[in-house]
Amino acid sequence: MKNDPLIGILLATYNGGKYLKAQIDSILQQTYTNWVLLIHDDGSNDGTVSIIHEYNKKYADKITYIDDKKQFKNAKMNFDHLFQYAKKYYNFDYIMFADQDDVWLSTKIEKTLKKMKNFDKNNKNIPICLYTDLIVVDKNLNIIEKSFWKYQKINPMHNSLNRIIVQNVVTGCTIMLNQKAIEIINNIPKQAIVHDWWIALVISAFGKLIPLHETTLLYRQHGLNDVGAKRWDFYNAIMRIFSKDELLQFKKNFINSTIQAKAFLNEYGHFMNRKQISLVEHYVNLINYNMAYRLYYVFKFRYFKSNLFRNLGSIIFRLLAV
Repeated sequence: MKNDPLIGILLATYNGGKYLKAQIDSILQQTYTNWVLLIHDDGSNDGTVSIIHEYNKKYADKITYIDDKKQFKNAKMNFDHLFQYAKKYYNFDYIMFADQDDVWLSTKIEKTLKKMKNFDKNNKNIPICLYTDLIVVDKNLNIIEKSFWKYQKINPMHNSLNRIIVQNVVTGCTIMLNQKAIEIINNIPKQAIVHDWWIALVISAFGKLIPLHETTLLYRQHGLNDVGAKRWDFYNAIMRIFSKDELLQFKKNFINSTIQAKAFLNEYGHFMNRKQISLVEHYVNLINYNMAYRLYYVFKFRYFKSNLFRNLGSIIFRLLAV
């Protein structure tokens, strides 16, 4: 309908030809139809661009291919390029993100928008990021787990700044942002780990992160995934806590998260209150503290993850990893 909100869907592609058609088809089959799909490719050499041209030609009123030849070799920066393009050339009411290898359930936009509008109508001046659960599937779309949150042992309600700075619980391909969120999110910096984690950081500090406890897409796991879903259970938790490889990986992840936090502080520190500044500053500096101070600030600011074993491992790693 004419007065329905206009949704911008941002799809970053790179060598995704094997699964791309299924994703675009699932977007075309949405029950909510007032949307525009923006696609930017990052230098694919597998036929992805031919598929994009095919759909762009057939659905020119719905699909825009940004054929500017820019290459980033990085999904995070590709999404940022799309986001900045959308802000510059469109006036979307809401923005969503799509991965090239997923399949959206037909009511994804409809359900997400309904929930968003309920919050947005009474919070027009508040940045809102709404996110949902996912169904984890294999490369052939056979169900592995009906809930990504359950599969990963993630509590989507653990979305305050002190939690998000440590662990992201917001999956990018489920996100919907309102206009205030779109306005406050600037360029995603190179120091950001992934685009959705950066978005979650910003909104956790200045707006509301709102989980929708429904699954809205099939989250495909396959050998080409850059970031996939790994099962988190008791056995894997124990093995990770006592694994030297996991210790090294945690050290890398921890350092990267402090670098991201420092970039966040530099970009948004002048908007933060004193408590937020202190929380972020101490997280950035955890790596420089001795063991006692590190443990003190972990508990003072509650830099906790989503479950007992993640927290146990996280505390052990923070004490030993640096």
